[in-house]
Amino acid sequence: MNSSNSFNICPRCGNSNALNAKYCSRCGGQLKVPEEPVVCHKCHTHNTPMANFCRNCGTALKVGSETKICPRCGKEVRGEEAICQCGYSFVTYQQTMPSATPVDVSELKDNKAQDVVQDTSKADKKKSAKNHNRKGGRGWAIAGLILVLLFAYYIVAPFVLPVGDGVTLRPEFLVSLDNGLVKGSEAAYGYDIVSDLVTLVQDVIAGKSIGDVIGSVSVGYIMVMVLVVIYCVTAAVHLLVCFIRCFTGKRSKRMNIYFLIMAIISILVVGLMILFKFVAMPDGVMSTIASWFALGDGISVGYALCAIPVYFWFFFFYSLGAKAKKVKEPVIAE
Repeated sequence: MNSSNSFNICPRCGNSNALNAKYCSRCGGQLKVPEEPVVCHKCHTHNTPMANFCRNCGTALKVGSETKICPRCGKEVRGEEAICQCGYSFVTYQQTMPSATPVDVSELKDNKAQDVVQDTSKADKKKSAKNHNRKGGRGWAIAGLILVLLFAYYIVAPFVLPVGDGVTLRPEFLVSLDNGLVKGSEAAYGYDIVSDLVTLVQDVIAGKSIGDVIGSVSVGYIMVMVLVVIYCVTAAVHLLVCFIRCFTGKRSKRMNIYFLIMAIISILVVGLMILFKFVAMPDGVMSTIASWFALGDGISVGYALCAIPVYFWFFFFYSLGAKAKKVKEPVIAE
């Protein structure tokens, strides 16, 4: 009963519907479904109207492709009959059958290949937007390594290294010009200031109270110590990063915000120290602030201290130029 040649014809529009359809698929009109049982021609068993095989003996029933439904009376009519007993002529309607459309196999392959390319482009769309040009990364890293070492030498290296009889690391004329990071009886650089900090820590470990140890130095000198320690840690990490990038050739994808923050902080601290060194503040709030930046008796700010904010500012702008540029790869239009 389900074969393609069995139809339930709509009495309203003449459309061919499935044999068990209750409503027309074209106009929605109600269809008549046959209720009479199908009798097996071999064993004469009554089967349901939709049965294709006898439920008793399994014989194929002579229905399905050999029958059709009269849209007027709803009775089954043999396939070769042109007129129903009620007088309805089946010649007046035309069965609508689905037709197969020839398919070009090569066109299917092209379309499939195009779909694969489009799917790949969708998957890579975000990825391609994040691609960066790493070309020249090794050159930037080598240049950065050399510059970091030069800054480290100028800021940290002492005038005389206390090894044996003493090793002179700086030209004497340069020391007389910049006066070190700070100057007391002699110019002191990063090595000397860190040594003073180590001495303070050793005093605390030896049993001295933290208040007495901190009270032995000025607030301004503590600021210088903190600034030098931050620089030394930053420079050590910076050297390691540059050294690694000399081998990998990788470049940073973004500017270095840390350098910008430290550049602003360090230039404010150093700038105020130099300002209060040359400008006397009247009594009041400004005088109190100026006392915070004082380095203590017999100690003054050296011009080499300016190298610390210069280091942070220089490598912030360096990170802008050295970062990898984004490269937009062509993406196939969707």
